[in-house]
Amino acid sequence: MATVTKIFNYTGTIQYLTIPSGTTSVDVYAWGGAGGGGGGDSAGPGRSGAAGHFVKKTTLSLTSFVGKVITVAVGGGGAGGSGGGGASGGANGKSLTGFSGGNGGSSGPNGSSGAGGGGGGASVVQIHNDHIGIGASPGPVVVAGGGGGGAGDGQHSVGTVGVNANSQTATGSPASLGEKGANHNGDGGGGGGAGGGNTGGKGGNGGSGDHGGTGGFSGGDLVPAGGTNSVGSGTTPGGTGESHYAAGIAVGGGAGQSGGNGKVVLVFDSTVEAKVKTGASTWKSVTDMFFKFDDGSQNGTWKRITDGYVKTGATEWKSLFNTLQGQGGNFKSNAAQFGGANGGADASGGAGSSGSAGSGGGGGGRVICTWLQNKGMFSAEDLKVDQEFSVRYLSRTLKIGYWFWGIPLVEYMNNADKKGTWFGKLVIKVIRMLAQARANELAYQMGVRKQGDILGKVTRLIGESFCWCVGFIVRPFVEKRFGDWLQIYDPDID
Repeated sequence: MATVTKIFNYTGTIQYLTIPSGTTSVDVYAWGGAGGGGGGDSAGPGRSGAAGHFVKKTTLSLTSFVGKVITVAVGGGGAGGSGGGGASGGANGKSLTGFSGGNGGSSGPNGSSGAGGGGGGASVVQIHNDHIGIGASPGPVVVAGGGGGGAGDGQHSVGTVGVNANSQTATGSPASLGEKGANHNGDGGGGGGAGGGNTGGKGGNGGSGDHGGTGGFSGGDLVPAGGTNSVGSGTTPGGTGESHYAAGIAVGGGAGQSGGNGKVVLVFDSTVEAKVKTGASTWKSVTDMFFKFDDGSQNGTWKRITDGYVKTGATEWKSLFNTLQGQGGNFKSNAAQFGGANGGADASGGAGSSGSAGSGGGGGGRVICTWLQNKGMFSAEDLKVDQEFSVRYLSRTLKIGYWFWGIPLVEYMNNADKKGTWFGKLVIKVIRMLAQARANELAYQMGVRKQGDILGKVTRLIGESFCWCVGFIVRPFVEKRFGDWLQIYDPDID
């Protein structure tokens, strides 16, 4: 009996081989891709992704699958989420079509929070009739689930890490796809993407208000009878004590960092393709061969023959062992069945999200100034003074009145900036001028600036009076809507 070891790292392709005669069994060691870490905000740098799962099966019988195709797809690690207003979530880890993880959820467009990390792709070993018809019977024999992505942090609290365990997707089609992390539509952290697996995981939630989101769940495993698996602990995968493990494989991504790619190792057992005649018409298969090695001792030492050839023509030699031993044992690659249905990157970024979209929050209650600052039209120093003045001196009623009309105005400004219309540009220009004049006057009032601003005084007088009047009217109806902001930015709260 001879053994042949094949090592597979992440390539962005499937790799396949027709199982040759004489192949009796295979040992499988599979690590799924890990989840990426979430992006950060002032509360923290972002939460870590979960490790990829590990599945091990020794002596998986192949005698009934000779002539069929064995396929290996190594799952990629999810990318880390970034930070900032409307930051994109980390890209999903790719795998065999239908087994990819989900993208991380984006941070809210207001303020500056962390996006969720992408979920890892599952590592899949499959046996079927034709590599073109992936998914055909008999199908997957081993699946090591991808790790869940970590959530993004917010200003007021951190999110949660990617979850090592599996909670099955509610939206996946197929159900082996990991869900996307939920986005945030205000100011706060995005949810972590889920890992792909035999059962894809659920995506994480966006934060409530300017808080961190929740991490995505890892994908589930397919473990053959007699096999074992490990979901790992935190960022550390199982199977790190195996001789085939390599540093960094399937390790969950730290804050804003990509998760480690997966890995698959196949150790085939193969017999000799030779027969001996034991009777007039009876041939018996030779399953192993040895030769006696003269080691200087009286009896010598028997050594196993692991390779041998017989001459079948003038110049043609045929291996006594099956083709796993030679060039015929090289796996071929196919990118068309990896990632999305059309090959390459998974266009969907994973399944839909069953996580709750984040809402509320708004850049520390300074919605207009925060939007301008994110666009490079307002300095961080002026924004800090503006926020401090608001906390110290502006009443609850005035703040509510400002938020009531300021949030829709920011939405208009955001759309106008994207469309680039002349009227929209004019509105933004006027708003920027008035906001800067008011900021200059506030800096003077706070002792940061030596000279006041006349336009800023007028803007304050008219604008703050208008905000108080609006707040007086709407406060009884909308106060609960701004509860998260008021907890931090209202001096009336004890």
